[in-house]
Amino acid sequence: MMDWTDRHCRVFHRAMTRRARLYTEMLTTGAILHGDRARLLGFDAREHPVALQLGGSEPRDLAAAAEIAEDFGYDEINLNVGCRRTGLKDGRFGACLMAEPALVAAGVDAMKRAVSILVTVKCRIGIDDQDPEIAL
Repeated sequence: MMDWTDRHCRVFHRAMTRRARLYTEMLTTGAILHGDRARLLGFDAREHPVALQLGGSEPRDLAAAAEIAEDFGYDEINLNVGCRRTGLKDGRFGACLMAEPALVAAGVDAMKRAVSILVTVKCRIGIDDQDPEIAL
């Protein structure tokens, strides 16, 4: 959803249905912690319910970014453990995290402790040679 589900796209989608949950583009914890938060996280109230799709792997940073997003009024934080976009492995986020389930669990736990809104995970059925039944 990177470079696709920006606020303009989400408002358009909301015009088609009030029932769907809308998701942002994936934003990294670094961007949220150090970037222009108003520009990155701002959305129109008409978009509700709206979830922030978050990329990162450091539990402390995930929790801090989740708190910021909750303060902005998001309804859900969705940890991206599914994107296979080139270059994400170096940043230790996206689908490569499926090889580190303990780290994902620590990140989800940190976010759930930090916020009162829903925390979810976007994942694939497996990566590389993973057995999907075991990996999931």
